[in-house]
Amino acid sequence: MTRIEKHNSKDRRKATEPDKEIKQLRKQINQLVQSLEQKRGQRCFLLETGILPSLVDDVYSELRTEYKNLDGKLDVIVNSPGGDIDAAYNLATLFGRYGNQKLTFIIPRWAKSAATLLVCAGDEILMTPVAEMGPLDPQITEINPMEERFEQFSPLHIQTTIEMIRNEYEKGSKDLAEGLLKRLQFPLTLGSFVKAHEIAKQYLIRLLKDRMEKTGKLSAPPDIIAESLTRGYADHGFCINVAEARRIGLNAQEIEDEILTLVWDLYGLLRQEDEIRRNQRGKEIMKAIEKLPPGILEKIKSKVKETQKEEGK
Repeated sequence: MTRIEKHNSKDRRKATEPDKEIKQLRKQINQLVQSLEQKRGQRCFLLETGILPSLVDDVYSELRTEYKNLDGKLDVIVNSPGGDIDAAYNLATLFGRYGNQKLTFIIPRWAKSAATLLVCAGDEILMTPVAEMGPLDPQITEINPMEERFEQFSPLHIQTTIEMIRNEYEKGSKDLAEGLLKRLQFPLTLGSFVKAHEIAKQYLIRLLKDRMEKTGKLSAPPDIIAESLTRGYADHGFCINVAEARRIGLNAQEIEDEILTLVWDLYGLLRQEDEIRRNQRGKEIMKAIEKLPPGILEKIKSKVKETQKEEGK
């Protein structure tokens, strides 16, 4: 029984139509995973969520109970937008313990951000033709106290901003430079943000040296690959497909034939399940909003309109 099935079994509410659809989809997903295990001749773990610290506990519990009799060979299917870099590193070393003879990460479609760190922890990466990894520049969310709103940025943006301020000073535009400087947060805080890059780089170098480099399949040194993934791309959403992954030196291969069919069918089912869950959450949110007092409801609508107006600029 998977983590999701265990969670659902605790829900004593009357099963709705979407619940029944999810249960049926989950049955099909498990069957495809079993078919993949038979074709590949080794156990397979499905990781299909964002990476949070609590996920480490869940995965460890499942590995201890459901994956006791491994022969040291393990496939891990990763479909994840990323998440916490420290948790990703912890998961990477955990999977390495269970797949101590052969550890393969399979990407149907997404293994972005911190999930990219995770999939670099094995002996090889198998990707569909449309699978994507992504840069490892950490994404930081902070409150902008001057404008009372959240901002998301990469440490690379800080370096670009500082360079821009320096250029404005050199060109004689001191007023503009000083205005930009005032908007920056406390220097020690900025320093800790920039340091986040080094953390991601160190984690990646350690993982590549522990596994992929030892197989002799890397076509570039671990530190060069880590530099590319942490600083080599202009945007956090950059598409690192199988060809790009190989170009920077990773041992990435394209999935073919029957295995590709199984992996892609599995991804299709995961998409269907995710869409049903999103619709469920949307309906629950709307019901909760409808119960709010009129005054609060109007404030929420006003705030939404302001946000949409800001995003449209």
